[in-house]
Amino acid sequence: MPKYTLTTCWRLIVLFSIVALTLSIVPAAQSTVPHLGYGFNVAEWDIPRLQTMGFNWIKVFDAPTSPLPVSVLVRVDATAQTSVNDLLTDLDLKLAYKANIQAWEIGNEVNIRGNADYGWNGTPDVAAYQTLLCAAYARIKSQSPNAIVVSAGLAPAGRLTNNDQIDEREFIQQLLDSGGACLDAVGFHPYGYSADYDAAPDELSLDPTQNCDQGFCFRGAEKIYELMQAHGAGDKKLWATEFGWITQPPDHCLGDGSWDGRHWQIVSNDKQASNLAGAFQYADAHWPWMGAMFVFNLNYYVAPWYTNECEQALWYGVRAGSPAESALTGLIKNPANTLGRLRTSTTAIRWLVDVDEQPVSLSANVDLVNWGWSTVVYTATIDAAAGLVPIVISPTGSLSATGLSYLNLTVPVFTRTLGMYTGTLTVNWFGVSAGNPRKVALQVDVVPQVYRTYLPLTAASP
Repeated sequence: MPKYTLTTCWRLIVLFSIVALTLSIVPAAQSTVPHLGYGFNVAEWDIPRLQTMGFNWIKVFDAPTSPLPVSVLVRVDATAQTSVNDLLTDLDLKLAYKANIQAWEIGNEVNIRGNADYGWNGTPDVAAYQTLLCAAYARIKSQSPNAIVVSAGLAPAGRLTNNDQIDEREFIQQLLDSGGACLDAVGFHPYGYSADYDAAPDELSLDPTQNCDQGFCFRGAEKIYELMQAHGAGDKKLWATEFGWITQPPDHCLGDGSWDGRHWQIVSNDKQASNLAGAFQYADAHWPWMGAMFVFNLNYYVAPWYTNECEQALWYGVRAGSPAESALTGLIKNPANTLGRLRTSTTAIRWLVDVDEQPVSLSANVDLVNWGWSTVVYTATIDAAAGLVPIVISPTGSLSATGLSYLNLTVPVFTRTLGMYTGTLTVNWFGVSAGNPRKVALQVDVVPQVYRTYLPLTAASP
């Protein structure tokens, strides 16, 4: 987590004062197709607490040596000092436990100079990072083809590029144009700063809860996805591999060097709670392109390597007994499956036909959705021995992660005597392994007369 000293910080520090804010009510919302992962960056692997809160992902630095009851994202070091051989050696050690790892993040905030703990630790270089990313992608896929490879979570840097940083939007454009095939998901760090979770991106405001100058807010992620669409990666997910809001430390900590440039970002404990819960709900309701989201952080405040209570990273933490812990525990989760899983909301289709209005053309659409992050392929068939045998347009296909498609059924010329005619549509599908077939019952009722009721057309008064 870098300082993020903004080019506009001086304006914000002068104009804004941090005020106590109370916990707001977050409207409940859920997506039709689950697409989120609920995760935390963790210092110690407090799995019981994670599960009590209902979270199903963790981000760690070391490969777990045994299976965990949650999905795992492992961060792999990739900096200016990392050679391809160094990277592959590190990966091979971690790949020994590949069965316990669902996703890999290659590097961290590589668009800023940073230091040995985060950033590129040198002048940021898109081409050099691409070389490492593609080498890692090839090695991981050769040994764990279903694993998800995520590009380094980029730091929000603003619209400034120099020897110390590259504008995150410029960086992702260059990466996708030159090496976008070497990733399954794009990593980004949509920290909230002073802004509420729903503050509109790129809007400058004198209200710190609505200020998102240069995209420094949670919804800055929308600008990254717009670029993904424009540069050929709109079918991939964006992963928020770090995000959060920093809370008030003891007064004596504010002079600590790690807090330089951060004072304007401080929010109350209640505001941290409402923003974290609201961020997950907002992404669920509005961002079908978002994948796993990892709060920074669960428990860095118990990490043994932090001996200074004033270290800023500790104050992003969701502390035990805090309002944020309560809000996230009570949050209704809507998680995607790690593996591909085909579903359809349609279980039956029924047509009603007037015997005297034949011949008629019958048609219907059956929705197919992938409730997971691995691609599924499918084949649709109709029971040829049944009394009703529609034609299936394009009966085979594939669905990418959390993708949506439709099967089109048609009976171009239907003519039958009075009675009921039935059939069955079966959709077989395969992801990492074979899945249970989805079946849709089909029925046509031919009746003596269809009675129709027409409601009056009304218009709203001006």
